[in-house]
Amino acid sequence: MRMIRSFSQAFFLALVASVFLANFSIAQQPAPTATPQATQPKQPPAPQKSLADYAREARGEKAVAQPNNTQSSKSLSEIAAEKRANRKLEVKISEKDAGELLGELDSITQFASDHSGFLKRNAVKHQVVSQQQVKQYWSDALFTSAEVDRLVRSELVLKKFGFVPPDFTLRKYLTEDPSASLGGFYDFRTKTMNLVNWVGIDEQGPIMAHELTHALQDQNFDLATWEHGRGRKTAAMHMQVGAEPSADQDARRAVIEGQAMVVWCDYVLKPLGRTLAEMDDAMDFVKNRLTSSYDNSLVVRDAPLIFKDSAFFPYREGLIFEMELLKAGGVKKAFGDAFEHPPVDTHQVLEPRAYLDDERVPAVAIPDLSPVLGAKWEAYDTGSIGQLDVRVMAQEFGTENDMFTITPGWNGGSYVAVKRKGVSGTPTTADVALFYVSRWKDSESADRFAQVYRKSLRKRVTVSDDRKLDREACVSAARCPSQSTRVDTSEGAVFVEVWPDHTVLISHSFDDGTFAQLRQAVMAHSRVSGLAPAQPDLSIKLQALPGFQAFQERVERELLSTFPLGRQR
Repeated sequence: MRMIRSFSQAFFLALVASVFLANFSIAQQPAPTATPQATQPKQPPAPQKSLADYAREARGEKAVAQPNNTQSSKSLSEIAAEKRANRKLEVKISEKDAGELLGELDSITQFASDHSGFLKRNAVKHQVVSQQQVKQYWSDALFTSAEVDRLVRSELVLKKFGFVPPDFTLRKYLTEDPSASLGGFYDFRTKTMNLVNWVGIDEQGPIMAHELTHALQDQNFDLATWEHGRGRKTAAMHMQVGAEPSADQDARRAVIEGQAMVVWCDYVLKPLGRTLAEMDDAMDFVKNRLTSSYDNSLVVRDAPLIFKDSAFFPYREGLIFEMELLKAGGVKKAFGDAFEHPPVDTHQVLEPRAYLDDERVPAVAIPDLSPVLGAKWEAYDTGSIGQLDVRVMAQEFGTENDMFTITPGWNGGSYVAVKRKGVSGTPTTADVALFYVSRWKDSESADRFAQVYRKSLRKRVTVSDDRKLDREACVSAARCPSQSTRVDTSEGAVFVEVWPDHTVLISHSFDDGTFAQLRQAVMAHSRVSGLAPAQPDLSIKLQALPGFQAFQERVERELLSTFPLGRQR
């Protein structure tokens, strides 16, 4: 079961609020009076004011005290964990407050309808819930979801690719109680907007605008069906990846959350009588600020990068995507048209021009490998490696510039993971083998990705030998790779080959003979009918785990706590 997260809890909402209120309100206010700073030791320089500080000053609010980093060597995540463990949630909404708040439901629903173009077809069910109710909700979602069965598989594949460290425990990381991290949510299973009673009434207006946008989306397009596309069900496990693309949940979630963020922004701008669509300069400014948020110091630093990027993607990239659609065709293009013709993959979200031009990247098909592997291996996992996954790889494994040079060159990718037969107990990465096929737009991107990936192996396995193979070793003189490398590791041989058509083949833990047969099967394959539909991107599989949603809420709410929102009524 999936839950639409409240973006009023997200850092991106707080960032946008501070951007708008600082950039467009501060000019209308008297210049803030500087507050004398206490003399600081020479060690770190005094922190500069954030956008949120300027926004607070513009609203006449007091600045939030900053932690004294010289007093502790603890990481941000450790400090946050201690605060979560020690904090008791205070009930901030009385019955009278709840009545007043819900009395504004109709007017805020109409606001969301006016700014999205989505009709209100039914009254929206709503309630104010307690911490105990939210805990029970998450417990039910976590332990009854069929997707949880894929937890161990996801963990091993993430480790095999190097997305998470070898000693990382996904279950432990994703099962922390998230109740304190929530600010509100719309449950499209019960068609109910839930507001939490530990968030003050002054913060609830933007939350309602955001969640009611989800309710209107649901009433007009049935989110439970639309997000998954044509009712796609989890496919049976095969040793193949189809040529027909599946509905990309990450891309569709970017539409869902990006639209709700636009309405949230319009609600924040309401006192100024402006909307996001009317402010081309504001959209450019906010887009630049959001793009620079990758290295923001407030982000929980010990989270794997794929977690952070996957958690932020629907909000950050979703907003940028929706802003580009607003500029290209106004509200109709950004809202109704985006639901009628959703982006097909993360590539179209990351590069909105590709969506506007209907540029589609063909799915990379891998034929049935069971004739080669069936005797010793059993099917374990299959999936696609999308542009978002590749961006994470470039950041994680490469240099500072690789995110901007490798990522745009992506042109599709798929993988098949298999487990050795006869393994008892919980398998490890040594029991799993991987075959990954990727395509690139040019030789420079293909060569650089192969180089970065090969060098990354030393971060997760012991490498005993790393050597280039001679072209003379190629079986067919007519078709040989432009470069081929064999890396001997503690988990078997890893082969990395670049082919003249910009295809990169990567094989983990298969011997020479098996890899040769896999290469022949893939390179001889043009288009095979009867394959299963393409599987979702690796990052999308994280989104399906309720525990990952808890992680997302925890990060977002921690960040938002630094940026209190003013009441907008």
